[in-house]
Amino acid sequence: MRAFIDSFHLVRLESDAYIYRIELDNNQMNWLKNEGFNQFFTSSKPIDLHLNDHIMINDVRIPLEIGVVTLSKEFETRFRYDGPLGYIYSKEKTTFNLFSPVAKEVILVVNDERYPMNYIEPIWTVDVHGDLDNMPYHYLIRLVDQFKMIKDPYTVACSTTSSYVVDFNQLEMIEPTPIKLKKYVDAVLYEGHVRDMTIALDVKHPGTFDGLLEKSKVLGGSVIDYVKKLGMTHLQLLPVYDFEGVDDIHKDLLYNWGYNPSQYFAVEGWYSKDPDDPKDRINQFRKVINYAHRKKLGVNMDVVYNHVFNHLTFPYDDIVPGYFYRHNSKNKMTESSYCGNDVETRNYMVRRLVVDSLVHFVQNYQIDGFRFDLMGLLDLDTMLLIEKTLREINPYIMLYGEGWNMQTEVPSKLRSNMSNQALFQGYAHFNDTFRNVNKGELHGPGIGYTMGNKHLIHKAMDTIVGSKNLFTSPNQSINYVECHDNLTYYDKMLLSCGFENPDFKYCQDFVNHLIAISQGIPFYHAGQEFYRTKMGVENSYNSPDEINKIIWNPKLEAVSKLRKLLKLRKKYSLYRQSTYNDSVKIEREKDLIVYTLTAKKYQLKHYIKNTYGIEKLSLSSGKLIFPSQNVLSEEHDIYVDQPGIYIIYLEM
Repeated sequence: MRAFIDSFHLVRLESDAYIYRIELDNNQMNWLKNEGFNQFFTSSKPIDLHLNDHIMINDVRIPLEIGVVTLSKEFETRFRYDGPLGYIYSKEKTTFNLFSPVAKEVILVVNDERYPMNYIEPIWTVDVHGDLDNMPYHYLIRLVDQFKMIKDPYTVACSTTSSYVVDFNQLEMIEPTPIKLKKYVDAVLYEGHVRDMTIALDVKHPGTFDGLLEKSKVLGGSVIDYVKKLGMTHLQLLPVYDFEGVDDIHKDLLYNWGYNPSQYFAVEGWYSKDPDDPKDRINQFRKVINYAHRKKLGVNMDVVYNHVFNHLTFPYDDIVPGYFYRHNSKNKMTESSYCGNDVETRNYMVRRLVVDSLVHFVQNYQIDGFRFDLMGLLDLDTMLLIEKTLREINPYIMLYGEGWNMQTEVPSKLRSNMSNQALFQGYAHFNDTFRNVNKGELHGPGIGYTMGNKHLIHKAMDTIVGSKNLFTSPNQSINYVECHDNLTYYDKMLLSCGFENPDFKYCQDFVNHLIAISQGIPFYHAGQEFYRTKMGVENSYNSPDEINKIIWNPKLEAVSKLRKLLKLRKKYSLYRQSTYNDSVKIEREKDLIVYTLTAKKYQLKHYIKNTYGIEKLSLSSGKLIFPSQNVLSEEHDIYVDQPGIYIIYLEM
């Protein structure tokens, strides 16, 4: 027989035995109903969730467990809390606060010393006097009749085994960000994984944060230097908070992208030279950000709030069972993320944990933006609160994510997906239409416009001018054809053709250039500029380095061409418009797209070609300022026979 608290006035017994006596302290219990194998009893007074841990059934004392009471609206409303959580450090004392209105006892353990905590609804709190800097700690929590060791969900510093108290004032000083992004369309994003970018590079500490800063002869500088010199404004890092699926000590044993959240406030040890030193993790990441900021390069974080790695090991279920996760109408945990659990961001304290962790990285690491994994599974109220809160700290913060329309318990009108983009216009979305039209269908051999598909020419035209059929503003369209997941563009060509063709490189150059000149936000996957392949592996989240590592080839002509084109994008604001207007014109001339941008004193005319037939293009008394490939020039015309973009500058 098991007993559960299902509401403040309801106990459920899992038993079909005849109940002739039921007692709960000084609370009168009355039979309500039998339903299948369950029997339900109501209480005359509210059940004390932090006190009532046993119930007498037929004169036998049995544990009273937390049931679905934590899923109720009454619970969610009553226990909202806005005070401090985690620890507050000073040299004289450190105050610890843990949210758990259902725990019966909580003991703080600091460096093997135990400190019983006091309950002040809805948190447990205790002051520990003395300087606790660099001290390990954890909690022992009793929900019924056994204590369990848990980590603090607000852990901001950790080793491979413990949470730590650290004095952030004694760490590498973080410098204020100089990045002031007034419009999202002014950004050019470069996505990279810390290990991928450094593991095969000639640096002293490959695979680590340090490797991003160390000088490489291959690159003629550091990775950060290369990304900035290429013309990028922001480096978007795959998850760098603490995640599972890797071995922090024996770093070569396992590989993972990092979409296995473990601790939302702490820095991942796999990227640290000394993962058992909690300060080293923080210091090395801060050094990366400081260095990037000195180069005027923003740093964005990829964050995952739609699921955790394992709900059974993530501490929240041992603190407030059920509360952290989304459930359906039958009180069953949902898995719209396909990762076994969905985080219930609609619950006040869950939403608060999400916002608090983002604030932590903005304030303590000066992060410039966030990319939200499977953003469509989060609710609109959470996203709007994130934007409001973060913009009060940094008005120039960049917010964007995967706005796919996925099935979830959140009502359709409250989902953070592209269909609702007008309701949260401060966020940009990965434009999968741009990807599918120009690269080809996500699964299967079909080819996209930039691989020669003439049937997609009109859809390609829509994507070039900012997909105004999808968005309220070009500021919301992230234009891309590859990122960490799905096939690289080069591998998609291999899949579609069945063999490798030298012409693939012309197509790759073409699509890279198309991203640069389209209205919206250009996004590049690290290595895309020099034909990166992952040997045909589509989802390489745990594939070995042999598949994921980047073999840098910065001296390719393709790299210098992209760099030149991104300079033109920066020079001419016509490429970076935040509204849809008449200065942008696009039309079809036979098999060509003619894309014209008009200012008061000049005009930029683009001939966009996805075929190999020879074409005669008129200069119209203008000047050719960018050819994707070599051209044959005459006085008033040029001849081209390869796919690409050919830009002519005309004085008005």
